[in-house]
Amino acid sequence: MSWVCPRCDRTFRQANQRHACGLGNSATLVKGRPAELSSLYLKLEASVKGFGHVEVVARDRYALFRTTRIFADLTVTRDALRVVVHLGRKVNAPYFTKVGPSGGRVSHVAFVRTAEDLRTILPFVREAFDLAVSEKPRSGRTRG
Repeated sequence: MSWVCPRCDRTFRQANQRHACGLGNSATLVKGRPAELSSLYLKLEASVKGFGHVEVVARDRYALFRTTRIFADLTVTRDALRVVVHLGRKVNAPYFTKVGPSGGRVSHVAFVRTAEDLRTILPFVREAFDLAVSEKPRSGRTRG
């Protein structure tokens, strides 16, 4: 069972899911950023959209990548993309600078500064996408 917001037509797993209507604009996210970071972000977004139906919610310095569940998010810093990948397992690897539980998932933080960094984390982003797609929406829960 899923819920569609009557104002913005976005689909969520929970009825009356709290959210900001609309998706924002990726162009705003990369505007005024160093060319290398803008290029890395656009490559990441294109790769993620190639996985299947993905909604990208972009606001100011951050973007959320979601099916009906967020599977990855990022913040643009001064010199990197801080990417958080939400997996169903813990991965011990040096490129993840912080790993911890988050709402039934394990969040993995990586800083992407180069195309090689991006290639390294993309398989994990794909794994997180596959996990999000495989899950059944929650039923019978509402928020007041």
